[in-house]
Amino acid sequence: MRAGRPDGFVPHTAFWDRGAGWRRTPFYATARPWGATATESIGPPVLAVAWELVAQAGEIDGDPAFLGADLASLERHYDWLARERDPDGDGLLTTVLPDESGLDDSPKYDAVFGSLAHWRPGYFRLVERCRRLDWDAARIVERHAEHVEDVLVNVLYALSLRALSRMRSEGEDGPWRIAAERTERALLERCLDDSSGLFRDLAGPLERPVRISTWSSLAPLALESLPEEVRRRLVEEHLLDPRRYRAAHGIPSVSMQEPAFRPGFDGFRCWRGPAWMNVAWLLVPPLRRLGYTREGDAIVESLSRAVRRSGFREYYNPRTGAGLGARGFGFSTLLVDLVD
Repeated sequence: MRAGRPDGFVPHTAFWDRGAGWRRTPFYATARPWGATATESIGPPVLAVAWELVAQAGEIDGDPAFLGADLASLERHYDWLARERDPDGDGLLTTVLPDESGLDDSPKYDAVFGSLAHWRPGYFRLVERCRRLDWDAARIVERHAEHVEDVLVNVLYALSLRALSRMRSEGEDGPWRIAAERTERALLERCLDDSSGLFRDLAGPLERPVRISTWSSLAPLALESLPEEVRRRLVEEHLLDPRRYRAAHGIPSVSMQEPAFRPGFDGFRCWRGPAWMNVAWLLVPPLRRLGYTREGDAIVESLSRAVRRSGFREYYNPRTGAGLGARGFGFSTLLVDLVD
């Protein structure tokens, strides 16, 4: 939050001790090519969820004061997102870069961004285009077709709005609760593909559904306000289908039926098949709450085996369990939460 601005914007990446150097700046969504102290891009809007979890842990450990500490700044962040990242006012946030969802190089962005995709050389042109428009999402959306109303981003947004509502002890007519319901309704009415049961990103000015199946298509499973039959369909037709997402280890980031599925290591493209711990952390608890306890436990045990074998790695091969990417990766200690 200290890296944020008074208007509520919080950057995806902050460079705490110095501005980004010339070797790295071209890779970052900064306001200028050198000397920036933070990016102008947003990150996955999950801060309020994290805030509530830390506050709950504080109550256990004797520090309940965290809950109210600077909560107003956190609320300004979500006010900024609603004001600046929902240009058409439909309740769904818009992303202008692939990495704003955290799924930088997911194959679901290939057709949307084309030569400007995160893993392609043209990505630098995409960043420079956004710089010229001062990172103003409304202007970017008005002039260019490469933008997405991303399902995962909006699931995390809705979860955070719900967290804000709980932290403020709102009733049914509370503003954060109303905002959450609006986003959840928009996901259900506009992103759900009845023919497949999956939730589809909406791309470009015509909001065309993105047809590739990635784990973010399953993310609305975490929204308990959605109809149970919709969530069970995600589970039974996709998450627990051994042809699609029921892998030997964890949950693949791309359906195993997709031609783009790549389970192994790739130095530039890591969201194209490997299993990540945060995916299981988001999807296993609602899976268990729906009554699929044995299946959820099996996913956790498969990841536990992978960690015992390879340690806490950035991600894992969903077929073999081999650890891939960075070593000693803090993200993957989310397993401890799942085991508990």
